[in-house]
Amino acid sequence: MKHIPFLVLLISISFQVFSQNTNSQSVIDSEKNGAIEDSLLAIEEEKHNGHFAGVDFGLNVLLNNSFQRNFSNDPQWNNAVLSSYYFNFNFYDRKLILTPDRLGVTLGLGLNLTKFAFSEDWTLKDAYSAQDSTVYGKAHLDTISFTRNKLHLAYLQVPVLLEFTPKKDLWISAGFITGIKLSSNVKQLYTDNNNPNIAYERTIKGTFALNTLKCDATIRAGFGQNFGRMYGAFISYALVPIFNTTVMANVHPFTFGLSYNW
Repeated sequence: MKHIPFLVLLISISFQVFSQNTNSQSVIDSEKNGAIEDSLLAIEEEKHNGHFAGVDFGLNVLLNNSFQRNFSNDPQWNNAVLSSYYFNFNFYDRKLILTPDRLGVTLGLGLNLTKFAFSEDWTLKDAYSAQDSTVYGKAHLDTISFTRNKLHLAYLQVPVLLEFTPKKDLWISAGFITGIKLSSNVKQLYTDNNNPNIAYERTIKGTFALNTLKCDATIRAGFGQNFGRMYGAFISYALVPIFNTTVMANVHPFTFGLSYNW
């Protein structure tokens, strides 16, 4: 009888230890299962990440409808390529899977900022003048000698790209990037001939007979870490001329550059 309380205490301690071990093992198993599920979900979600989101930087070349840089009848469209920048901030993409791990359609959303630097001292007129409607979409040779003369454009863009991924760290896509124009202006920098130490800047806002919508054909490719940051290159050609061709020349930008995707 004297040993009964001791036996009860021993049984109670054993039961508590067993319960704690069982609970601990259950927590460990639950955490393992949760980690596996999270990992599977992350892998599944990664399959839907296209290769559009990121940043692009390139240069613009203005071409005529014969795919040449020759604007002999419209010298105002001769552009300085090394000063004609193309920048994309692509903040969203989503890939629709067609075949597992290989083929998909990538959609997205991005902001494009484009600059065309003119080689000569031409100034774009605004879209309309009450005094002289003939200035609609025209350019005139200015009497000012510009040190900087650029057309600035901003577009909201939506890509539709067929993307092929032969390996997890290699991809190539082709398709179209459509866009709607958000803003346009011309910025010019020049000096006073009488006082060359003083620089003047002027900004001309207007529509300049620019087309509101654009559609570029593009090819993009890249490589990098598995499901991580990737580096690539791209080329694009504007299928739709940037200007209204009833009053402007048939001008098509060709763009090439590098991309950094995430």
